[in-house]
Amino acid sequence: MISEWSVSGLRPWLLGLLLCCGSTQAQNVHIVHCLGGCPTGTADSNELVVRHLFAVSVNRQTRIADWVAYRVLRDTVGVASLLPREWHEDELSRFGLTADAVGKSPQAISQPSLDNQQDQAYRLTEIQVNPADQGRLVPMSSFAATDYWADLNRLTVLSPLRSDMRLGPLARLDQAINALARSAGELGVFSGPVGGNAADSDGQPEAFFRIVALPDGRAAAFLLLQGLPRHADYCAQLTSIAEVERLTGLDFFPRQAHWPTGDLHPALGCP
Repeated sequence: MISEWSVSGLRPWLLGLLLCCGSTQAQNVHIVHCLGGCPTGTADSNELVVRHLFAVSVNRQTRIADWVAYRVLRDTVGVASLLPREWHEDELSRFGLTADAVGKSPQAISQPSLDNQQDQAYRLTEIQVNPADQGRLVPMSSFAATDYWADLNRLTVLSPLRSDMRLGPLARLDQAINALARSAGELGVFSGPVGGNAADSDGQPEAFFRIVALPDGRAAAFLLLQGLPRHADYCAQLTSIAEVERLTGLDFFPRQAHWPTGDLHPALGCP
């Protein structure tokens, strides 16, 4: 039997062997990144990729993540401002975004500067990602103190996060999550898009969710609309896990019968 804590330490080639040759629905496979169990409800055609820092369910049609799961620990949080930001293909993914699909060099895909609006946009099937609106579903600051931070340059965690929302309320929420991890020692996060590939006129998701939970079962859910201004308060984006499940069709914490056991938002700075 594969223990819950053994999967995250596997080498990438062994992870690929595990995921291609064994059912991800088997009861004896536990993904350490998924607190309370990995979300269910994704399409059977989705692809599950497990890296050192995250597990991601890649949608075969949109080629972006339906959800990403990760655990933030006290010792993983660090300063990410000087870490290189250069997108790379994820060789474990068959369906995710590739360099060929965006017309870039197969070796590396540089993340364009926000000041340069002439760079080519990424095209994810029906979704077109403006260079200014590229973002990671897993923040680098949560894992800057680890040896595996470069995993977060994999294209499997790229999503069309509009810059004002990403650099404003979402960034402040991630800072609160990091602060809580430093005091609590460990917490689990689920992140992903809401609205799919036909959500609005430009094909981008309408919103993104963050669900944060402690091992004791306390949890909080946030729904951040793409159009949020940079000064928006992340606490005003609080919602319920049931609402995120309704909007996404996902079932969170499937191994837990009675989660959440309480509200986590006060610990994240939200009255």
